[in-house]
Amino acid sequence: MTYTQEETDFGNQNPVLGAEYKAASDSVQRFLEHWQEEHADKIASDIMKPIIDEVQSKVGDALRDWLISDVEYNAASKMQDMVESSVKALIGGEKWANRKYITYPGCRGEKVRETLARLYSDEIKDGRIADLEEQVKRYEENARFNRSY
Repeated sequence: MTYTQEETDFGNQNPVLGAEYKAASDSVQRFLEHWQEEHADKIASDIMKPIIDEVQSKVGDALRDWLISDVEYNAASKMQDMVESSVKALIGGEKWANRKYITYPGCRGEKVRETLARLYSDEIKDGRIADLEEQVKRYEENARFNRSY
């Protein structure tokens, strides 16, 4: 084997390494270029494809699970808000809610009235009496205050 001019020049400039070092380095470089074109990309693809597929599958599963959970949470929250809003409207005396749930015959208003009276009649009466007693106290205090002038 003979050395190229470039390898010989390298050997003259680097006597410790010599021309054989440069020749070996050049030979390995040529081999790797050919090997990479022929084999390395396929080997890397064969090694990486299952890993990439598995990561992609796991990420897809996690994203799908998160989306389903988010939709479920949002739908449940919306339903809960709708029920709470209807109850607040009914208890708060909104005319439409009372008309719909208590007085309208198609919504079994008699059953709603019966249930409310049976379950909460005393509590409602006692609460209303307490409200009125508190209101009377305030009126009496205002009347005393106004008489003192």
